Formats: sequence, structure tokens, C-alpha cells
Amino acid sequence: MKLLATKILIFLYLTTSTQFSQLYKLPIFFSHFIEHLQKDDSMGGIVDFVILHYNGHEKDADWETDQKLPFIKIEVAHIDQSYLPIVVFTIPQIIKEVHHELVTSFDENFIYFHYSDSIWQPPRQA
Repeated sequence: MKLLATKILIFLYLTTSTQFSQLYKLPIFFSHFIEHLQKDDSMGGIVDFVILHYNGHEKDADWETDQKLPFIKIEVAHIDQSYLPIVVFTIPQIIKEVHHELVTSFDENFIYFHYSDSIWQPPRQA
């Protein structure tokens, strides 16, 4: 739903504040093209219509309708000026001191042999 709303708002912004607003005049373009086809059978198609109206068109009987066609009058687009502050995020860093200390779990130099002799006795032969 949020994506659809975002797309609609972007479309509305583009079509109201840029030259995309000329696209709202497309129905006038097609209706005027159909009028020309009905009046003038020699018109080959839409390319001839575009060349006739967009290549230095002179005043004629339907001049007012011609001026309503899209991209005939290019209007200055309204651009909203906005200020977006630059936000810099600083990530806090924790400096830890790592101590590397060798831990000995077994060392034969620390064994008392007289004590181990009293605990462990190998089997004796009879």
C-alpha cells in the first residue's frame, strides 16, 4: 500500500511541476487529429499531422485549438526549492584492550614426583 501511495505521489508531483503536465493535453491532441482526418482525406497519418502542427504552424481557422495541443507552448516548470540538511551519522566506537596471555593448563615442571609416586603405582609382577 505504501509503495502504491509513493508511486501516485511521485506521478502527481512529476505531472504538476514538470513538462509531464503536457501529457494531460493528449486527449485534445487525438480529438484534433480525428477532426483533421475527417476534414482532410489527403492527410496520411499522425506523422503528417505532427509535421503540420509542430513545424512552424501558421494561423488558421482552428488556431485556438492548435495552441491547446501538448508541447506547442512550453511553459516554465515550477520548481520547488527545498533545503535538505546534511546529516552526518557518527558511529560510536568502543576501544577495547585485548590482553593476550598464555595460559598453561599442564606443565610437567610443576608436578611433584614424590606425590605422584604415592598415588600411582604401576602394576607389579608377582
